[in-house]
Amino acid sequence: MTHVTEDDLDDLEFATLRTGDHVTAARRLGELAEAVSGGVSRANVLLRAGEQWQHAGDHGRAAEFYEKAVQDGGETYGDPRAYLADALFELQRPAEARALLDQIRADSPRDPEVYRAVAEVLYAQGDAAGAHEWATSGADLVLALRDRATGTGLAGVPDAAADDDVALAEDSLEALLRLRYRARVDLGKPEDDYDALLDDLLKNA
Repeated sequence: MTHVTEDDLDDLEFATLRTGDHVTAARRLGELAEAVSGGVSRANVLLRAGEQWQHAGDHGRAAEFYEKAVQDGGETYGDPRAYLADALFELQRPAEARALLDQIRADSPRDPEVYRAVAEVLYAQGDAAGAHEWATSGADLVLALRDRATGTGLAGVPDAAADDDVALAEDSLEALLRLRYRARVDLGKPEDDYDALLDDLLKNA
């Protein structure tokens, strides 16, 4: 068995960015997934392997690893079903992909990155309306978490337990608003309060 950390996986992926050899990286991650013991979950390694196969243009292999990550059920970043849906769209299996996205929606995820990932998948598929809907829902989630943390809820008392969630969620807000804006432009919609919020974020960056 092999102890693997997030830093180990990051180093492997960084090296792959330099070499462009995604196939070798995918195979190495697949091997690690079968031997990992502690540090990171098997599902997380499987998900990363799927991403490398997808970068290599092998969407079929990517889908296999994403599906293994879903079936494993271990802790991962985001939701592996969103990545699997992306691969399925590329494999011309849109009905299966949209069924997965419906499952994610029904679960009401509390991670804004899940909404961002789905919005990006849909935008890449030319579904600006779907991307707009998911990006808006993700932004709403971030803003709701922000409200909780600043005490706009119960008796105006700040919710300390939400602080960490807000810090992570805020990192997703700009990306969500950018995606939403691009979708609105494609849909011919006028700028609104969310677009004004994006302008403020960019000015203060």
